[in-house]
Amino acid sequence: METNKKTRIVIADDHPLLLKGLKFTLRMDESIEVVGEAIEGKTALKLIEELLPDIAILDYDMPQLSGVEILKTISENDFPVKPIIFTMHNDAETFHNAILAGAKGYILKDTVDDDILKAISEINNGGTFISPIMAGHLLNNNEINHWKYLTNTEIKILKMVAKNKTTKEIANELFISKRTVDRHRSNICEKLNIHGNNALIKYIIENRENILSHI
Repeated sequence: METNKKTRIVIADDHPLLLKGLKFTLRMDESIEVVGEAIEGKTALKLIEELLPDIAILDYDMPQLSGVEILKTISENDFPVKPIIFTMHNDAETFHNAILAGAKGYILKDTVDDDILKAISEINNGGTFISPIMAGHLLNNNEINHWKYLTNTEIKILKMVAKNKTTKEIANELFISKRTVDRHRSNICEKLNIHGNNALIKYIIENRENILSHI
């Protein structure tokens, strides 16, 4: 069994200096190997298809193919690659576009030195990551106020989902049935006024840092 397997990463950004800085930060971690880099989307996608890295760090805005277009191709072809969007955009619309297209992480370029290695570690362990500053932009006071309507059990479940625990794991830990967990999740969605397929997961991706630290 290989114990020192490195995380293989492809990086893409159309600004050479930012690309160089990102590569420098990644190389500070000896468990990471940058196996390919690109300054536009088509080359980035070709590298992903050929190398099948563990993680692809993609600029949202690139010539020829955007980061989101690459995300959609990764998803459609079921490539075993976990993508991270790397961007200056801190607006909700851009964030939602990236998450819905399949991004496992959303990193702001302003905080990349603080966030990128944490993001890779979290994503390697099956989680997701969003820059805490971005989470702050997305979280509004109305959502915080809604949390006060959750019961203690609902708060526990919300935090456990934010820690990537499955319904079965939550049920076992709280000594309740999976059906009861599902009912609590439904109640949480109603109280937080979130609806639709995967609504709770999407909400948690946007607010994970705040959920774990504020409630």
